[in-house]
Amino acid sequence: MLKFIGSGSAFNTKLGNNSAYYKSGNQMLLIDCGSNVFQRIKENNLLEGIEHIHVLITHTHADHIGSLADLILYTYYSHGEFAKSKVTVHSPFDTGVSEILKLNGCIKGYHHDENLVGGSSDIIIINESLTISFDRNSHVEELNTYNVFILSNKNPIWYSSDCNKISNNVLRVINYGGYKQVYIDTCKADYEGNVHLSLRKLSELIKPEFRDKVWCMHLDEGFNREEAEELGFNVVINEFN
Repeated sequence: MLKFIGSGSAFNTKLGNNSAYYKSGNQMLLIDCGSNVFQRIKENNLLEGIEHIHVLITHTHADHIGSLADLILYTYYSHGEFAKSKVTVHSPFDTGVSEILKLNGCIKGYHHDENLVGGSSDIIIINESLTISFDRNSHVEELNTYNVFILSNKNPIWYSSDCNKISNNVLRVINYGGYKQVYIDTCKADYEGNVHLSLRKLSELIKPEFRDKVWCMHLDEGFNREEAEELGFNVVINEFN
């Protein structure tokens, strides 16, 4: 279901900032909008035929929110009907996304709309076949970061955003085949205190028989695709070079 604009970690500029999207009719669902994501969206004409964009923001590191203001202002002034809001930003209220957008000159209710929810307690209905919810995860102490649960046409999808742990509840579902697709922040770097999940740790957590439902994403520069695939995992591929 999900296609990837970029699949790299913050400093893996070759693969671009990790960002996934899904189109349904004239609407697009976009997960995160890092520093180089808007450029890739525009250069590859991803907004052609799109009248509204639902952007899910998992946290406010630059590689996840850095070009969101560009996307909002571009769509307001230069895409489709002039001076019409075409972006709704969905995020838990405690990520601070609203304050950052305001500082970037994006006015809520004017340039864009916001749907700030209370975390895992709220369900976001995008349309009759697509619902979203957020769940707090473990990444860095200074920012509130969230996983995303997507239910599309009754197919459950779990998307980790940046994380260094997977909760026991989520692991139980993964290891019983409960998710249709699982996308997990995975890196080669493996050291105490890492704020991302290493491939070694991932292989210890996921049973071999369910690894074919898991896609590694947010890849660091040392990540070895062949090694991950030999372990039975999938690795996301950018839709565009």
